[in-house]
Amino acid sequence: MLRYIPYVLLFALATMIIYGWGLWRSMRQQRDLANMLSAKGVSAVKKALKKKGPLSAKDLEPFVENLTARQPFSKEQIGVTDAGKFLESILPYMVRQKMITEIRENGKAVYQLLR
Repeated sequence: MLRYIPYVLLFALATMIIYGWGLWRSMRQQRDLANMLSAKGVSAVKKALKKKGPLSAKDLEPFVENLTARQPFSKEQIGVTDAGKFLESILPYMVRQKMITEIRENGKAVYQLLR
């Protein structure tokens, strides 16, 4: 009987670690999904600017309109519902990170890739 106690304790420890990892992952899931969606949006904007040249935020909306992000082995997913607001959040970030530049043409903001 005493020889089974270490096995029971190891099983309890393994269960505790797996439960803790699942709890930690579920707490971070929304933030991770938002980061994944932002990364996809940045990539889509860079690709559109590379292909089409300088574009306004309104012209960039179709390129990010139906983006979604999902973690592996999870049913949860996040998607872009308002392309204008989504671009309002990632375009200033891209300008700060010096990925793109904002140019004013006729009072209208136009974005282009930095070379």
